[in-house]
Amino acid sequence: MAEKENLSALFDGDTTDRRLIDALESDVSAQEAWKSFSVTRDVMRGDAPQSLNWDIAGSVAAALENEPTYSGETAENVVPMHVSQPTPEVARSGMPSWLQQMTQVGMAAAVSLAVIVGVQQYNGGSVTDPVLAGAQPPVLQTIPLSGSAEPVSLSREPLQSTSDEAQLMEQRRRVNAMFQDYELQLRLNADDIADKNDLLTPEVSIQD
Repeated sequence: MAEKENLSALFDGDTTDRRLIDALESDVSAQEAWKSFSVTRDVMRGDAPQSLNWDIAGSVAAALENEPTYSGETAENVVPMHVSQPTPEVARSGMPSWLQQMTQVGMAAAVSLAVIVGVQQYNGGSVTDPVLAGAQPPVLQTIPLSGSAEPVSLSREPLQSTSDEAQLMEQRRRVNAMFQDYELQLRLNADDIADKNDLLTPEVSIQD
């Protein structure tokens, strides 16, 4: 790096060191650096020729010579690492039974909730909850453009078919039954764990 800085100073005329001039006459790398400085200056001034003779092949050959070689013996000694992933059946078999049941109940509840929301959206977003229905703003009906007058009403009850209401009630009943079964399974598993802990805990007798 210092040699290139000295050559740059000599090229710019900032120094007239005789040793650098002598080294420039015999050192090939210094001559290449001097050539690079000259081309850079011509390009910056706009005096560069139309076609520059860049020795790209020589640079690539020099880089390949400095590249470390890898023999076939080295490649044969490399042992590939294969990490096997468990199948879904093996992964589920390693889970405790109560966790599997809880996962199934949670998935069923999520699907049922999605079905209920989808049915409500399909019915036009009607609200069946009386609390939410009471929060809706009143609808004021006026005389239509056809000329026939209608009585003014402050509220209109949403019209729903009996089959849709029965379907919603059945879906809610199933969701409630799933949650009750889920709570029962948790209680039973908690009791089993407590009984196992009692059996594993040794009794300590205190003697006077």
